[in-house]
Amino acid sequence: MYFDQPPSDDIVVARQKYSQNKTFKGKFEVTWKLLAPYIIESRDKLYKTSGNSMLWREIGNKEYTTAKNKDYLRKSIEAYTKSIAFAPVGSKELSLAYTNRSAVLFKARLYEDCLLDIERSLESDYPDKLKTKLFLRQSLCSKALKPSSHIETGISKANAIQWLPYLKKYNPTYDIIEEYPKMINELKEPREIIKCVPEIKTDNAIIVGASDAIELKKTNDNNQHIVATRDLKTGEFIYISESFAATISNELRFTNCWHCCRRTWASVPCDNCPNVIYCSDRCKKKAWNSYHNIECLVFGPLLKSDQITPDHLLT
Repeated sequence: MYFDQPPSDDIVVARQKYSQNKTFKGKFEVTWKLLAPYIIESRDKLYKTSGNSMLWREIGNKEYTTAKNKDYLRKSIEAYTKSIAFAPVGSKELSLAYTNRSAVLFKARLYEDCLLDIERSLESDYPDKLKTKLFLRQSLCSKALKPSSHIETGISKANAIQWLPYLKKYNPTYDIIEEYPKMINELKEPREIIKCVPEIKTDNAIIVGASDAIELKKTNDNNQHIVATRDLKTGEFIYISESFAATISNELRFTNCWHCCRRTWASVPCDNCPNVIYCSDRCKKKAWNSYHNIECLVFGPLLKSDQITPDHLLT
């Protein structure tokens, strides 16, 4: 898809109507009515396909197994994330991509994220013959996160034993009694991730986005300034100004959440296009209901065009 150039008079009129509209819907309608007649469709679109998913999974395998540099874990996670994004919903490729990424997350000691991918893989069409090893990984993650608890660990191990006959059909020499203790002995502590999430504990009744720890004061000449209403704690947020619009740059589309923009290791993709990822199903749902249901239809062709800057347009 690319845009032919509308007549200059139409552009002038559209700009006037755009400035007069106060709602996003109104502005969008003006823009769409101006450009829609001049859109030329391209057949070169981006779709979810098993072939593309398999290609990115192979790239992730190569990054992970060769480990030629210190960034091999990050690069393999990103490749597997692209494999997940391109995999059709409910497909075998989707489950395999989630499983492979879970293996890297386990290696990186990101056990909570690893558990998320294991659950997602099991919900997809994951092969029965491979479920034993996946449940063992699940058991190890639970052991690392809760060393003193044996409930989750035991349930996962029992599931691994349940699927063992399927594994034995193609790997008859596999000995779970011998392998599992080795895995436990090699288990490492979870990686400590320090997350800085700006948060206002108690909202200000007058200043939008501010904490009740501050208030507005007026001087005699009617100028305003902010003063503290109480002692502030170190690191406490007193004001958060959210952007009117934001979008992820193209090089970060498979490392950061398309909705909240935060870095994510265990992301979930859009169900309809292979172009964006989200940190959680919550962000995914909010994005779809707010705007992605519109941009999803045109985002792929926009990425293919060399006449448009998607970052600016989508923002």
